[in-house]
Amino acid sequence: MPRYKHGKQIEPIDFQTFNDIMEHGEFKKTLLHKSFLTFLYWIGCRKAEALERVKEDFKIKNGVLIVNIPAKKGGQREGELELDVDLPYLDLIITRIKRTKKGKRVWPFTERTAINIVKRAMGEKYYPHFLRLNRATRFLEDPDTTIPDMKAWFGWKRIETINKYVGYSKRHIREQRARLRKEFE
Repeated sequence: MPRYKHGKQIEPIDFQTFNDIMEHGEFKKTLLHKSFLTFLYWIGCRKAEALERVKEDFKIKNGVLIVNIPAKKGGQREGELELDVDLPYLDLIITRIKRTKKGKRVWPFTERTAINIVKRAMGEKYYPHFLRLNRATRFLEDPDTTIPDMKAWFGWKRIETINKYVGYSKRHIREQRARLRKEFE
C-alpha cells in the first residue's frame, strides 16, 4: 500500500473545487497538463492507465468521447468508457488528442511528471490516485449508482474493492441522520 507524505486524502472534491483548480492552479504546459488533470478527474483511472493511452484509444461519435482504457492490476473492463463531449474541460482532451500523432501517447511524460502535475495544480498533499478515490466517491454519492455500474467503470472484479470507497461517501451519513430523526417523530 502506498504511503503518502501528507497522509491519504479521503475528502472528495466537488466540481466547483475542480473548476477553481483548473482556473487558478499552476500548470507548466497549459494544454498538456490541464488535459491530463481533466482526464484523471472525469475518468478516475490510475495514472498508468492514462499515460498509456495513444491517439487510437479515443474516438468521438454522436457527441460522445469513447475511450478504450484497459484496467490495470488484474482488473477487467468490458467495453469502453464514454463521456459527453460537452463536459467542462473535455475540449482540452479533444484538442490534445487531435494534436497527437498516430500511434503516439496522448500524454507523453513520465509517472513522476504526472505526480508533479497534480501536486502543482491541486496542492502538495494531493496525488493522482486521489482523483480515482474522488471519482469513485462522487459516483457513490448518487443513490442510483449500482455495484455493476462501479465494477464496469473501474474494471473491478470484486465487490470488496467497492467497499473500500463506500465509507468515503457522505450520502450514507446523511441518510443515517434522517433515520435518527424518524426514530422519534
